Amino acid sequence: MKYVPYYISILGFFLTLVFSYLIGSYYGIEWLVFYDLDTASGGFTLEAGISWIPIIIALLVAYLGWKIGLKRFPDENSGN
Repeated sequence: MKYVPYYISILGFFLTLVFSYLIGSYYGIEWLVFYDLDTASGGFTLEAGISWIPIIIALLVAYLGWKIGLKRFPDENSGN
């Protein structure tokens, strides 16, 4: 159970990004999901990016998941 807080943190980060993308694309919220598709005459250009707001929210969710995981699944060797 030593690494469970880290797994919770990583899973929370990526799930937050996925859910923010799904919500943004379903409801048409452009500041939540950003991508630009440009077909120029010389070739094909795809610019993909993500807004800073979902990244910041995902970092907060990952941090809170890590803290909750540390309280719920303490390391047996650390004495906590």
